[in-house]
Amino acid sequence: MNKIILCIALLLYQLQAIGQSQSRYDCLYEYTVKAPNGNREVYSTILQIGSTSALFSDYLAFQLDSLRQTKSPDEQIKMGEARLRKSAYFFDQTVFQNTPKGKLSVYSTIIPNHYTYQEDKVNMVWEIDDSSMDTISGYPCRKATAEYGGRSWVAWYAPDIPLQFGPWKFTSLPGLILKVYDSEQVHCFEAIQLRKANLNIVEPQYGDVISTTRTKFLKAKNSFEENPMANLPPESIADMVVIKGESGGRSILINGMQLRLRENGYIPIEKE
Repeated sequence: MNKIILCIALLLYQLQAIGQSQSRYDCLYEYTVKAPNGNREVYSTILQIGSTSALFSDYLAFQLDSLRQTKSPDEQIKMGEARLRKSAYFFDQTVFQNTPKGKLSVYSTIIPNHYTYQEDKVNMVWEIDDSSMDTISGYPCRKATAEYGGRSWVAWYAPDIPLQFGPWKFTSLPGLILKVYDSEQVHCFEAIQLRKANLNIVEPQYGDVISTTRTKFLKAKNSFEENPMANLPPESIADMVVIKGESGGRSILINGMQLRLRENGYIPIEKE
């Protein structure tokens, strides 16, 4: 017990000692999507945790950004870009969780453009169930539920890790959220590793990002992803490059941005 208390105290001290722009801990999550045909899509994602903010993104994108931050050799960066391009499953939303401002900043794409919007964290109101317990990644967890995006969500958070962050947009519980899934068990985020870190937390920087609202973006995104090739406006295409992979697969770049064709169809995490 004394060891646990000491670890928690050390965690809080270290988190308070760093600036908002630097992470001290990373939490890796496996994000699983169950398609209507029964196939499972497994994504690797990461939450960079700072003292008053956190950043959630795809793990391969994080690795590439890390190579660039540490000024790695060009060859390593090119290899990181190739891994990202070849990845069958890429989580194309980056979410900046800013506790002081009470905001979530979301960055995503609708080919061939980058978009961003903000929303209040209070849009997700949790109901805590103190009577339910479980163990996730070795940590005792309590249960909470909330409605969001047309889905009912169940979250498991660790009171022994007193950080009000979690995967994607899930925040504001009295402990790090280690697992969360919808009632139909189509979407599931589960922590697989919590580790020390020391990289900067950097929001995506796009020179041509389009600011919009959640409602407008969600409607356009879900509509576009139903049939990307058919919904891609021809007049928006400045150039198209098709790169054939060694295994026979292909990558399609539209104006330098990758168009990912989803073999199991698009299963939106937010329905409304």
